[in-house]
Amino acid sequence: MSQPSSTARHAAARRRSSVGRYLLIGLTVMLGLLVVSWALGRAFLEVQISPHQPPAASPEPAPGATLREVYETLQAAGNGTPELRLLEGNVEAWVARWRLIASAERRLDVNYFILKPDVFGAAFLGHLQHKAQQGVQVRVMLDGMGVRMSGIRGFNGYLDALADTPNLEARMYRPLRTRMLDMFLTLNPAALAAGEHAKLLLADDLHGLTGGRNISDEYFAPPQDNPLTFRDTDVRLSGRDTAASLRRVFEARYEAPESRGVVRRQLADHDDGPALRLAYLAMDAWLHDAPLPAAVRAEIERLGLPWLKELEAMPTLRGAAALPPTGVTRAEVRLLDSGTRLLQGDDPVNRDLARLVGAAQQDVFIQSPYLILPDRAVEVLAEAAERGVRIVLYTNGPTSTDLPLTQALFLERWPELLARVPTLRLYVAGDRRNVHGKLAVIDGELLLVGTYNLDPISMALNSELIAAVWSRELSALVIGARRALLAGEGGNVREYRIARHPDGTPQRDARGRVLIAAGSDEHVEAPPAVGRYRAMLRAVQTMPGNLPFYLSGPGPGPLARQEAAAD
Repeated sequence: MSQPSSTARHAAARRRSSVGRYLLIGLTVMLGLLVVSWALGRAFLEVQISPHQPPAASPEPAPGATLREVYETLQAAGNGTPELRLLEGNVEAWVARWRLIASAERRLDVNYFILKPDVFGAAFLGHLQHKAQQGVQVRVMLDGMGVRMSGIRGFNGYLDALADTPNLEARMYRPLRTRMLDMFLTLNPAALAAGEHAKLLLADDLHGLTGGRNISDEYFAPPQDNPLTFRDTDVRLSGRDTAASLRRVFEARYEAPESRGVVRRQLADHDDGPALRLAYLAMDAWLHDAPLPAAVRAEIERLGLPWLKELEAMPTLRGAAALPPTGVTRAEVRLLDSGTRLLQGDDPVNRDLARLVGAAQQDVFIQSPYLILPDRAVEVLAEAAERGVRIVLYTNGPTSTDLPLTQALFLERWPELLARVPTLRLYVAGDRRNVHGKLAVIDGELLLVGTYNLDPISMALNSELIAAVWSRELSALVIGARRALLAGEGGNVREYRIARHPDGTPQRDARGRVLIAAGSDEHVEAPPAVGRYRAMLRAVQTMPGNLPFYLSGPGPGPLARQEAAAD
């Protein structure tokens, strides 16, 4: 076979060169257009994250200030002495919401991060729609990223149905397209995540409810019927002053420019109003153990809606409306409000929380679903340990977590955390029930309940809401339940420990890595996703240069394993 001639080879080379040249020109033009678009966007478009206007920074406490003195300096979003009901159980938390909506006569303000299109989410929206049709003024705001996490399929029609309802206004906080534009204009990926994480239900400017729960089955299904439901905590607050403060918190986000109204037929081209109405009727009948009219049942079945099947899978929920409400306590409350921001960790709420822990003299208990502490937070705990303060942290383990990446970060860091905070005891859920409640108790007097996680998303991105309750009674109630849980009553809990020398100092290997006495390997094999993320993190930790603050933290990298040393 003859070889290509020299002329043919040169022609082919010229074609390849031309293709490469045109490709380079094309890439240059595209990059130029991108730069021009970015410059024009920066010049004429506004980044839709309003500068947060939190309360004025609290004054620095005097040296040696007591916990009560620090509490009194908090520049909170609102103060008051309302009646409080602590809502720990899933069923009582759902019934409390149902009753609160049903009791409204004039106004309902609703703000949630995640609301899923299951029977709980649909019935919740259907109940709001029903109240609006009765003449109650209803305002609903959902987070744009939370809506995506809710499972957008089948959900857009529900939002449109709300927008179709007289007396009801629906808004979305930072829709996805807004987040994408902000990320482009700021060249900051954090703009995609920053959102409205607070959860709030407010009725008639008198009764409010906040806490860790979103609206879906994992937060409200009875654990007797579904063993994988979450463990969470809410608080109901009743009082004019506190409710007025909650309304100010709500309206600060609701009236912000990044809160966009949902317009009729904006999201879907079909009417899902009947699905919401039927979910409401089915749920209301189930909660009151009342017969469901045959026509309603037939319509649910005709439309192929899953409401009856989902309710029948929860027999414990049937008749729950007849359960007596939880006990009432009156206590002083200060609301700590943190606004949406882009990687601004020096927030007044973060500083106030650090000051409260800094004033602890006896013990600190903290429960958080996610535990990713930057160095400054570890320093606060270490300083408390130096004063002899006993510290307990309770969080998720590999089997109960719903976020593998955060669990991977936690598993890489907890040994160094225990090494730096010698009075700390660390407990993790050892079963598959997610620990989702966000709370803390300090010195048996101060209870913190809200939406704030011990992770960078809450500390530097999301808006959050915390009720700081000065109450020995509620603090004792929370601590008592947690002590029983950590002792193994009603749940599978594991304590993670590091190997220590007889004098209490941590044992380390030749490379300075903390040795583990009891950790995740003792009770469970991490799910594959957690293992993959841990491998990725170990690779990242070997790279030179500074890591983002959410990847930096206590710990020199991959951690060693060792059985508890005999000495």
